[in-house]
Amino acid sequence: MAVIRITQDSCAIPGQKASYRPTYFISDLHLDLSRPETIELCLRFFAHAKHSQAVFIMGDLFEYWLGDDAADPSLSNVYDAIAALTNAGTDVHLMHGNRDFLLGEQFAKRAGATLHREDHLEVDFGSARYSLVHGDTLCTDDVDYQKLRHMVRDPNWQQAFLALSIDERIAQAQALRDKSREAVSEKQAGIMDVNKESVESHFATYPNDGLIHGHTHRPFDHVIEVETKQQPANTLSDDIHVDPIAAGGRSSHRRLVLGDWKKDHAMIARFDGTQLTLEKFLTGGLGC
Repeated sequence: MAVIRITQDSCAIPGQKASYRPTYFISDLHLDLSRPETIELCLRFFAHAKHSQAVFIMGDLFEYWLGDDAADPSLSNVYDAIAALTNAGTDVHLMHGNRDFLLGEQFAKRAGATLHREDHLEVDFGSARYSLVHGDTLCTDDVDYQKLRHMVRDPNWQQAFLALSIDERIAQAQALRDKSREAVSEKQAGIMDVNKESVESHFATYPNDGLIHGHTHRPFDHVIEVETKQQPANTLSDDIHVDPIAAGGRSSHRRLVLGDWKKDHAMIARFDGTQLTLEKFLTGGLGC
């Protein structure tokens, strides 16, 4: 697990008073040419996020990604918008989702972004520390999906897939999507949500200030209580914010779920240097 430390600094944004630069967390944009309104909303967001501290794109930026060499040139405006964001001084971090797990270093270099291949990151703001995952690893009730995920995340499978021609990749990906779509139609909705025990296990293992994820398309700011593991006082890291009373007992944790992007709004998270909030981004900017 990688830990990303972000030092909050103040910056005078043109036309505004000096303030802490926000960090944004987004997921599940599922960008595709068949959804032009969502692409336009995405471009507005990247323009809005200029001068921010960082943007974490936590998986499924694209509806599908068949390799960096197969990048659709019709989506160049999206690639260029991310590059413009990084050129403006914003750190952009990419995580893999279940649709775009083949995003590679070539794309990251073009966008000026940092690609993280780990399933789990921690972002440390000094005053607060949060776990970041796409979210599919928590959906352990969906056994069939977890088997598929294990297969397509295998480096040998990916190497063999990327060795195919682009047309062959398209055909194979379409067959997998058709099979997945058929399977989803037969599953109960609860199976595709996070597993309660998996979430509690995560918090017991990583006693930080909260978990941010996407994938389920069920945006909400949850507060849950979990049993924490007893740890000797001298083994607790100085930079992990754990209430000593809670260590070895019950503790409250936040699970903030990001939303999938619609044509006119998206549920995103923002850390302003003090608070983490779930907010709605509209075509005109942040709103209620």
